[in-house]
Amino acid sequence: LKHLPFTVENGTKVFRLIAEPVKTEIVPGRTLEAWGFNGSVPGPTIEINEGDRVRIVVENHLPEVFVPHWHGLEVPIGMDGTPGISQAPIKPGESFTYEFTIHQNGTFFYHSHMAMQEMMGMIGLFLVHPKQAHQPAVDRDFGLILQEWAIRPNNPVPNTLAMEFNWLTMNGKSGPATTPMMVKLGERVRIRIVNLGMDHHPLHLHGHQFVVT
Repeated sequence: LKHLPFTVENGTKVFRLIAEPVKTEIVPGRTLEAWGFNGSVPGPTIEINEGDRVRIVVENHLPEVFVPHWHGLEVPIGMDGTPGISQAPIKPGESFTYEFTIHQNGTFFYHSHMAMQEMMGMIGLFLVHPKQAHQPAVDRDFGLILQEWAIRPNNPVPNTLAMEFNWLTMNGKSGPATTPMMVKLGERVRIRIVNLGMDHHPLHLHGHQFVVT
């Protein structure tokens, strides 16, 4: 997953997030006409520290209205991204600026709060590192986003009305195109998993002993 770059303005971390159509290849030769952020599906990871003040300028380059939601983050209601409750949806070609201070830490994510747009691919990780590092420290920190797709023959556009899915991706790729998680013997590993799909997806780390938290 790519990381979303930021600038710092008067102590505030400023991100620019663009919702837009994205062509994405989930395996060689299988390209989808999906929707994502900043040219990728899933969108780039927003990574900050607990206590940071962030400003996220969201631009809507989609052909319909859109609004993002910061899933699991405690933010002011006006910054929550709930259409019809906290704000009006962002119209095509327009933007909205979200600004808040993060007082939590952990694994969160952002996603579209409009019907069916999630199943077009609109999600990204939002990672918040703690002020004081958790112990024991980890050597490798991975994030996995699980997504389901209903892809009909000869149609590159996901069927967002379907409830039966025929593709599963991890960070936007299906096997054998998924990226290996490379570690060294003796290293401590953290794997953060976000499941956007409608189904349960038990995962097995073959041959390893690990602790689930």
